Amino acid sequence: MKKEERELLELQCDKYINKFIFESKNFIEYACFQYGKCHTMTTGSVDLRYIWDFQYFVFTKSAKTLISIRCLLKQKNMEDTLILLRSMFEGYLASRFIDENYESQLLNDFIFIPQLIAHRKVIYQNNEARDRYTNDLLEYIQREPSKLKLGKDKAYFTDFYAYLCDYAHCNYSILECYLDEKNMFTCTKETNSYLIRVLVLFVFTKIFESIVTVEGEDFLDTNTEKTCYKLVKDINNFLYKQLDFFSNYSSDVNPELNKHMQSMFKNMKKSLKEEIGSLHKDFLK
Repeated sequence: MKKEERELLELQCDKYINKFIFESKNFIEYACFQYGKCHTMTTGSVDLRYIWDFQYFVFTKSAKTLISIRCLLKQKNMEDTLILLRSMFEGYLASRFIDENYESQLLNDFIFIPQLIAHRKVIYQNNEARDRYTNDLLEYIQREPSKLKLGKDKAYFTDFYAYLCDYAHCNYSILECYLDEKNMFTCTKETNSYLIRVLVLFVFTKIFESIVTVEGEDFLDTNTEKTCYKLVKDINNFLYKQLDFFSNYSSDVNPELNKHMQSMFKNMKKSLKEEIGSLHKDFLK
């Protein structure tokens, strides 16, 4: 790909990121509310409204992360972008999991007991949660991200999550990102700026589509609803083409690496066809 073409595509990615941030901040203001907590405070009971609380939490956290990612992209700190992207991706997996597999125990696993652990009212050690004061064993499962993947996310998860973890951990395999052309250490090298923008859009689109563009969501007005649906449709079309390009991934590192990266991008592309919200995907061929 020519430099001029890549720069235009990066500019388009940045425009979509800006649109996502604008619509997300508005959505948080007019739609995101703790319905579950409010219901408990007024009735004393706990029900599935807490799913909405959790999803709105994930969405707000992810939108704020996207704002931070935009700053990192401007600074050309691509590696740090991937660190934040892993957190965002984990949020998407958890949000989708609790929504599609709801049972009351999941509220303890994802909402109530994690708060008690953070407040030091519950001790979590050796895969067991115990009340700090009574030492009673509590029913609680702390799930790894690999246990949360659903649907077509399963096909690309392993390679994609491993890729993100390489940057989130102190992994020497990414040394090249911090060396200049003279093999000297540098903080100014910009690596994979186009690819990383596409990955950012891919993850946040999943979040936006599964939480915002959902039938029954309380949009500000009809025009706002149409704008959100059109945004998701446009970005899905854009990503479909970009992931098709990356599915021909090739490097001189190792044929096995090429094989895994090509498979990952192909499966990410296929996953775009999955309807995780209320937007019909018949436009993706």
